[in-house]
This record gives sequence, structure tokens and C-alpha cells, in this order.
Amino acid sequence: MPPELGGGGRDQPRLALILAVAVALLWPTLLNWHPYLFWDTYGYFLQGKAYSQLLLGWIGLAPPPPETGQGWFGAAGRMLARDPSIRSPTWSLLTYGLAVGSAAGFWLLALFDALVAAATLELTLVRLFGLDARRRLLVLVGMTLLTPLPWFASYLMPDLYAGLLVLAAALLVFAWGRLTLAERIATSILYLGSISFHLSHVLLAAGLLAMAVLLPLTGSRRLDRLWRLALPLLAAVALLLGVGLVGFGAATLTPIGAPFLLARAWEDGPVRAYLERACPSAGWAICPYLGRVADTAQEFLWRPHDSYWAMDLPTRAALRAEEPAIVLRAVLADPLGQISGSLANLVTQLGRFGLEDLVLGRGAAVTPDDYTFVYLPSAPAAVWGLAWFTGLAYASTIAAAIGLVTWWMARRDHATIAARQLVLSVLGALVLNAAVCGILSGPQDRYQGRVIWLLPLLAAALLLQPAGRLSPAPRAPSPSAP
Repeated sequence: MPPELGGGGRDQPRLALILAVAVALLWPTLLNWHPYLFWDTYGYFLQGKAYSQLLLGWIGLAPPPPETGQGWFGAAGRMLARDPSIRSPTWSLLTYGLAVGSAAGFWLLALFDALVAAATLELTLVRLFGLDARRRLLVLVGMTLLTPLPWFASYLMPDLYAGLLVLAAALLVFAWGRLTLAERIATSILYLGSISFHLSHVLLAAGLLAMAVLLPLTGSRRLDRLWRLALPLLAAVALLLGVGLVGFGAATLTPIGAPFLLARAWEDGPVRAYLERACPSAGWAICPYLGRVADTAQEFLWRPHDSYWAMDLPTRAALRAEEPAIVLRAVLADPLGQISGSLANLVTQLGRFGLEDLVLGRGAAVTPDDYTFVYLPSAPAAVWGLAWFTGLAYASTIAAAIGLVTWWMARRDHATIAARQLVLSVLGALVLNAAVCGILSGPQDRYQGRVIWLLPLLAAALLLQPAGRLSPAPRAPSPSAP
């Protein structure tokens, strides 16, 4: 058994604490009178509806959609042909199923998120850090009041699960010997599901796998760490590829995916410079739009006119097909320009984790067919804005960074190797997340906000860990590890 984090405490995760924290995590909804929406929530909902109709029709519980008249193979692609970007089937089904499955509407999805977050944090604090109930309560209260965690638990997007994915990976790598059999299964399922919820999570999980296998993170065997993280990743990828093949006729992770790389490199400069030289003689589908598309990646993709969103379906398809070749030629023509642009995006993303992306003063009236906005202009969040809470997120993050430096300096002679390596691993995950999101899509507040709360969690848990409990802890009451 390698040296692990935590101490000799024999406390167990407590259901009452999980339930109390889950309810507390939803406090930001009181300021908006509804869980927080984002524009993409609508796409997840409608695509979840399409997937639900196909599944119910396939098992005979509902009439098959008309698009299955040409066969089940590719039926999802025919149903969603006009959607500008196909989203995660698992998160879409979860969004739609929970939203229409009860009279609670989107509140049930928010409660589900909060319960999963509370359970994961409780398990992490017990099994990874060995904190007793009093110290866990102190950490959880601080996380609920001072960090972006409750805002993302109240947010109807899969962003919360990027941070939970990192915690699940840490449990599987650093605390495997302490987890019961049920906890190992639940953590692996959480890891698999989180990976499938967003394409950026696939890339994040691949990076975490590389760190766990290539770096000497613990005394455990690399092969053990490999299968614990690789099997859920492979299962999630296989699931997404299977949906792409059966539903859209192509074994791809991104069926009908919007050209994010093209848009990002356009704003960074190299793609724009290349196209201005190559068009119109190159014959790219985008050439007729060069003088009209916007300078920024977001408007290039989504503004109502002269954008990818506004193109007809054949032009969209042609642009998606041409994206790899255009980006490759542009980068080869100006590699330093793209490298500098990408590094600038990464650094910018590391420093952006406010709450400005949440849609304020809006709820949703949900029916099985659709949902409509319910405008709530008098909601405190809409009246006051969230600037104060963004400031609190930055303050707690800075305090956590100072706390981690203090911990590192004060306990460098007493902390286990695993504890120091966990700190480096979480910091690496934060940089990895910024690279995946900032470089491939572009800096947005929610991209880093979804994981930055890991820093205060790590700092608080380590600082509250009694020095005498930094020795290896006993295994959880479970069967022997395989």
C-alpha cells in the first residue's frame, strides 16, 4: 500500500451532511428565482427531446419519429439537421428527462447537480483528506458561501462536471485503497458520465490520464492508475462514437460540430490572413463571406447574420468539411502567430472565472415539446447583477493560492509525497482546462469558473488537516482491492 493522503480517522461519509449541503448549494437560485440558464441550455433540451423520441420509439413505448421511415441508421442526424452544433447525448437526455419528468421542471436538474456535487465533496474530504465531520462541515460551508461552486451547481449546463471529473480522477488515483467497493463503482460511473457530458471533458480526461500515467504521482503502479482512468474514458468515447455512428451515420465525437477551431484561429489572426491571401481562387466555401463575417470567434459563429449560424445547410456542411485543411494551412503559414495567439488565450483563460455568463432574470416554462423563457426582471440577480459575487470568487481564489503556498512552506518536511503530488496534479488540471477551453474555443468566464473552486477546496482541506494525520490511513471497510 503506497503512502496516501489523509489521516487515521475512521469517519464515514454522512448522508445527512450530503443532503444539507446539497440544499445549501442551491442558494444562488434564490437570487434569480430559478436555476440559471444559458443559451446552450435550449439546445441540450431540444436535442434531448429528439434522443428521447428515438429511444422510446425504438423500444416500442412511443410511435417512431417520421425520420426513422428511412431507417434507424442516421435518424438522429435527420431530426437535428438544422442544429448548428450537436451536443452531448448523455447530458441532453439528462436535461430533457429531468426537466419534463416532473412538475418541478428545471429545479429537478439543479437538485440532481447539487446532490452529486455534495456527495462527491463529502467523499473527497473523507477518503482523500481524512477530515472529521466538524472540519468537513467547515470546509463545505466555506465552499458554499465563498466560491463559484454553488453557482455552477445551480447552472443548467454540464460545466459543474468538469470540476467533479477532476475530483473523481483524484479519488481513483490517490484514494483507491480507501474507497469501498460501492464507492469505487460510483466514482468510476461519475468519471465516465462526466467525460461524456461535454467534448472538452474528453480532452480534459485524456490529459489527466497522461499526467497520472507518465508522472510519478504516487507509489502505486502505473498500470493500476492506467486502467482506473482509462477504462471509463474508453467507455465514454465508445458511447459517443456509437451515438455518432448509429444516430448520424459517422463514427465521430462531433457529428455536425460547429467549426470552433476555424473561428478561434480566425480571431487569432492566422486563418484570416491565409484566407485573405487564398480567396477567392482557393474556392473555399467561406470565401464569399470574407468581407462580411465578424472579427471575433463568437460572432463569427453565432451572430444572426453573416455568420456560420446564418449560412444555409450545404454551406455549413462544406465549411465543416474544409475546416481541418484551412486551419492546417493557416498554421503552417504562420506557426509563430498561432502559437503566440494560443498562449495568450491560455493565459487570459487562467485569469477569467467570473459569473458573467449566467443568464439573469429568466426562468423557464417547461412542456414536453419545448420550453419558453419566463422573464423575471425583478429578481435580485437581475437587479443587482453578480459583480459582488464575482469579486468574492476572485478573493477566495487568491486566498486559496496564498493558503497553498503557506501550507507548502510550513509542512514541506511533514507532508506526504502524495499530498504534494496532489497539489501539483490539481494545479496541472487547472492549466489543462484553461488550455483546452481557451485555446480551442476562446477565453470565457464560465470555462475556468467551472473548475477554479477546486483551489479553495484543496487549500482548505490541506490546511485543516491535522499534522498528525499525514501518515497513511487504514483502508475503508471493503473487500480487498483487486
